[in-house]
Order: sequence, then structure tokens, then C-alpha cells
Amino acid sequence: MAGTRRLTSAVLLLALGVAGCTSAGRSRPEPTAPRPFQGVTYYGPGSRAALHTAEEHLVAACMRGKGFTYHPQPQPTGPNRLDTNPYLLLTETQARRDGYGETETVLSTPRPAAATGTHAYEENDPRWKAALLGTDRHRVYVRLPGTLEFFYNTDSCVLAADTRLYGRDYQRLYNTFQVLTGRVVDQVTGDARYRAAMRRWQGCMRDAGQRAHTLDEPPAAIQKQLQRAGTDPTALHAVAGRELKLARTDAGCQRRAGLFDVVAHAQRDAERAVLRAAGAGADADLARLLEARQRAIARATGSATPPA
Repeated sequence: MAGTRRLTSAVLLLALGVAGCTSAGRSRPEPTAPRPFQGVTYYGPGSRAALHTAEEHLVAACMRGKGFTYHPQPQPTGPNRLDTNPYLLLTETQARRDGYGETETVLSTPRPAAATGTHAYEENDPRWKAALLGTDRHRVYVRLPGTLEFFYNTDSCVLAADTRLYGRDYQRLYNTFQVLTGRVVDQVTGDARYRAAMRRWQGCMRDAGQRAHTLDEPPAAIQKQLQRAGTDPTALHAVAGRELKLARTDAGCQRRAGLFDVVAHAQRDAERAVLRAAGAGADADLARLLEARQRAIARATGSATPPA
């Protein structure tokens, strides 16, 4: 993995030189890319790492209590798709540093490992798997807004650890607001103000020699180029340079089109409408989820290995 990270850094640093990236100062700070409901369902890289460590140790403690051994697993390294803004908004700092994160994601993704890892033996034991993941006869289904539902097994150590860290009703709250977040994003991207800003962005991109109709087209184009590049270092280096250049153009056009401000204003209106449509109790559920989120982060960052 360390070798992969070194290759990633080398490719991107070389590409920075090719793309002519500079770190010129700015007269005002960049806007923060909006996320629905104060980003209640989003955890940044630092919080994710702390929460992962805390939860893994809680799982291990639960498994010990059932007479099994569980070795806490490290969190995968490298870029994470969770960090992508739900509206695909891109700051100029992000663009200069990482582009869209596509090349780095490819270079940081580990190859599939053979089943000889830490839990290779235990995973073949149905009792060990049942202790970790629970059993069907203890399955509970929970309805979500619309026709969606999710389930969990009440006898699993995964659920026990999750409950200790986040609280009893967290999974219902979290999954509910995942659904409501999607509804907010849909309303924002259908808003007339957003569509007008997108036309400005399209014109800016066209003037820069880049034809794109939606914000997902530029990173998708880079993904296709990476697929063609395969594992050829020279080809990957060339794609990394093109990615940084395209992302910088994209981010600059987003700023000039006023997309950040438009999304922020449209999002406030959409959140009110979505919460109203969700019915009585939605506002209280949001407050509870925000509190549970803050409490879990405080627990996880206060100790790398919370008490069992």
C-alpha cells in the first residue's frame, strides 16, 4: 500500500508541473460547498477514521464477549467517493490539489487480496459469522420515507458496536435523512435558479474549449481516459495532467456562474419543503441526528479505543 501511495504522489506532483498549477493567494476565502441538512449524513476523512477505529474496537469487544476473536480492521486508505459533494460542486483549491480525485482513486485502490487475511479462517466458521453479522431470525425491518426500507439483525456485534457509538435510533435517523437528502438534491437541481446558473457554467466551459452539459460529464470523461490508460505509468501521468487542468477550468466556471450561492439559497428552500412533506417529527428527528452525530464524533476522537 505504501508503494501505491508513493506512486500516487509522484504522478500527481508531476502532473501539477505539467498543468502549470500555482498557489497564488486569494483576497477572500473560498465558499464551502453546501450539503443538505448541515451535512448531517456526511463525515469528513478525519471523523471517518476516528469513528472506524472506535467501532472496530467495539466490535472486537462484543465478539470477545461471545467467545470469538475479532481483529480490528484498518480503514482503507486513499480518496473516498463519500467526499464528493452531492451537487458535484468543486472548489478551486480542491481542483488545484486533487482534480476530481479520479486518478488518485485509481492509483490508491488496492488489488483484490486472496482470502488469506486476518479473518480468512474465522470467516469459514458459520458461528463466527453469525456472531458478527447476526441471524435472520433476529432481523428487523424499518420503513423509510416513500417505499424504501432497510433491515438489521439485532443479535449482531456490528449492530451492538454501532449502537454503543451512535445511539439506539441512529440507523433509522441516518437512513431517513439519506433519503431526504436525495430529495433535497433533486429539488435543488430542478430549481429554475440552478438551471440558470448551469447555463452560465455551460457557456463558461464552452468558451474554455470544454463542452459539457452536466457537472458529472467532466469527471466521467476522465474516468474513461483512465480506463483506456490501464496501468501504463506514462498514460496515467498524462491523464493526471489533463484531469487537473480540466478540474481547474470546471471549478473556475462554477465560481463565475455563481453555482455555490445559487445552490445554498435553493437548498434552504428545498430543505423546508422536504421537511414539511416528511411530516410531523421530521424537524425533531433532524435535531436528534445532529446531536447523535456530534456525540459519536466526540466519543471517537476522545479515545482511539473506547471502553468496551
